[in-house]
Amino acid sequence: MSELPKYSMVKNKIKSWIYEGKVKPGEKIHSENELMKIFNVSRHTIRQAIGDLVHEGLLYREQGSGTYCSHRLQLSEKGRERNKMIGVIATYLSDYIFPSIIRGIESSLSSAGYTLVVASTNNDIEKEKQCLVNMLDKKIDGLIVEPTKTGSFNPNLNYYLTLEQHHIP
Repeated sequence: MSELPKYSMVKNKIKSWIYEGKVKPGEKIHSENELMKIFNVSRHTIRQAIGDLVHEGLLYREQGSGTYCSHRLQLSEKGRERNKMIGVIATYLSDYIFPSIIRGIESSLSSAGYTLVVASTNNDIEKEKQCLVNMLDKKIDGLIVEPTKTGSFNPNLNYYLTLEQHHIP
């Protein structure tokens, strides 16, 4: 399996800083030179990653000042565009009763005009983090989650708090 391009890895890391609250709305991110040192990549790679995040609305640039985290994470429910999309994140989709549950959810949602987006974590915390980021990127209207490893501390708590900030039930 091929590895992600460098700019995608940089982009994903900066995105995780935003979703984890390490960079707050309105806060300036590291300069291009600092990011080049942090990630040990070229200026072109940094610019490509930042450009994508600006295009997605997570960052904005102020000429002569720097790049900042946007206030997009603070949108109210009224200001949020509806996509009629509901996400489901489960530990294992093919085991136990999940196939019939997913079919039931899909049936109810489609009759109401919604689309279902399904993801599986395989009970892996890092995979759960990626699933949560993907759901946030898709601008879902609701999320049903079977959390990963519920007996332990969840390092993905900030992603759940971001869902709450977006008023995503």
